[in-house]
Amino acid sequence: MKKFLFLIVLLTLFSPALFADDSKETDTGDMKNLYPDLLPEEYDPDEYPDWALKVRRATVVFTGSYPLSVFFTKLGMDFYDYAIHDFNSEYSPAIMGGGSKTDYSRGEIKRVALVALAVSGVVTAIDFIIQEIKENKKEKNRK
Repeated sequence: MKKFLFLIVLLTLFSPALFADDSKETDTGDMKNLYPDLLPEEYDPDEYPDWALKVRRATVVFTGSYPLSVFFTKLGMDFYDYAIHDFNSEYSPAIMGGGSKTDYSRGEIKRVALVALAVSGVVTAIDFIIQEIKENKKEKNRK
């Protein structure tokens, strides 16, 4: 039985190699020559409106900054709690060797999540403002 299962696993793993199509040349390394019908067309610069590109960038910046915002928000709130309790070692943050508290209430979790969302929103707004300033400078230089 074990030999039979071993044989089935081997056939499953190596079946793509057995049935692969070797009719196409693969030594050129040029994907356009190998599979011209599978590659998408290049985007035109005017294919998407300017506002759609800005919204896409904003969503990427927002979702990308959220994990860091959660980390730094939690760290900041840990230091805040530590300071509020007169620097009692029981409330010291994990980064300082404390952190015996591992369970957090729903209120604390909501507080961290909402503050992190706000921080990510601020980061996104700052990025948007910086990009607008850069675009305005480019337009002035063209004129």
